[in-house]
Amino acid sequence: MFQLVPHGFYYDFLKRRHLWANVSWAAAAISILLFFVKGPNYSIDFTGGTEVEVTFDQPTDVEDVRRALKPAGVGDDAIQEIGDGATSRFLFRMQGQSSAKVEDVQAAEAVLNQAFPDLTITPDEQVGTRLLVTWPAPADGTVSPRTADDFTRITAGLPGVSVQPSPEDNTVYLRLPGLAEQIRGALESSLKDHGLHIERTDSVGPKVGGSLRTAALISLGITMLLLLLLVSLRFDFTFAPGAILCLFHDSAILVGIWVFTEQEFGLSMISAMLTLLGYSINDTIIVYDRIRENMGKYRSTDFSQLINDSINQTLSRTIVTSGATMLSMVPFLFYGGPVLKQFAIAMICGIVVGTYSSIYVAAPLTIILRENRDYLGKLFGMKAPA
Repeated sequence: MFQLVPHGFYYDFLKRRHLWANVSWAAAAISILLFFVKGPNYSIDFTGGTEVEVTFDQPTDVEDVRRALKPAGVGDDAIQEIGDGATSRFLFRMQGQSSAKVEDVQAAEAVLNQAFPDLTITPDEQVGTRLLVTWPAPADGTVSPRTADDFTRITAGLPGVSVQPSPEDNTVYLRLPGLAEQIRGALESSLKDHGLHIERTDSVGPKVGGSLRTAALISLGITMLLLLLLVSLRFDFTFAPGAILCLFHDSAILVGIWVFTEQEFGLSMISAMLTLLGYSINDTIIVYDRIRENMGKYRSTDFSQLINDSINQTLSRTIVTSGATMLSMVPFLFYGGPVLKQFAIAMICGIVVGTYSSIYVAAPLTIILRENRDYLGKLFGMKAPA
């Protein structure tokens, strides 16, 4: 029968544990420094903005696309030709931009004020621009006879403007075309014979982007706290700190890789990190369970030797689990599209880092804590385990 790890195979993982531990924490420190000094390349999920992917049936030069989009205010650096030259596929990415043009907002306000001078108009920057239009109620307290159809009629000459009724009295919403609609209109106008197809449109307002970024950081914090609680309840302080620090180590390394390679830091990255936190702690707990089991069987064995034995005993399971998970990510790299491809890359990097940290971060910390259990027990007022 084929065995992934040959019978009798044994490797001294802890022989150079001090070297690898120092390398690990140096890499984690550099990653944290990169995060604060260089900063992550936030995607439009977190900053707000517009991303549009288009294709043309006819061969289209990037210079033609740039000329067509100049009236929409799209800079040359925001236009990227993707794929091979035969596909005529382009990606437009404008970070922090999703609103309507200022002149379009002013034109809409002018038309509204000319028709109804008593209006109160409040712009609301979301995806595109939405105008909150209100007017005073009649003196007798009844609802004004004005309707959404009245506003549709007076704004008929404004391109791309739509009127949305409001559940509140004396209120309507006007939706102005955002940057994505402006891009489409400019391309259809200038390159109408090229067979334009809008493949994908993502638009996030700046307020929504800030809220998503805050929610993502909160979710990461809550996940770590819950995992810390799980480990604290399952293990004593000889083991728990190693598992806890593994979480911070793995998160820091993964973020450092993303910052260093200038990959987009968005919702797919957060999803991968949340998944990997659970994966990493599970892998560490498997090793810890075997160590604790062997501690009961071989009380006279040197603790470092016992940990090495435990890692070797779980090595086959670790390789199979990590390898199977990584293989499941491979199709996403080639057929998953931009979002799933980024998720797959983060997962593969995280699996490698998480598996490594279970051996070269958690295990050395466990030995250090075991050797200093009496001192730590007095320091924290806890009874040290035998």
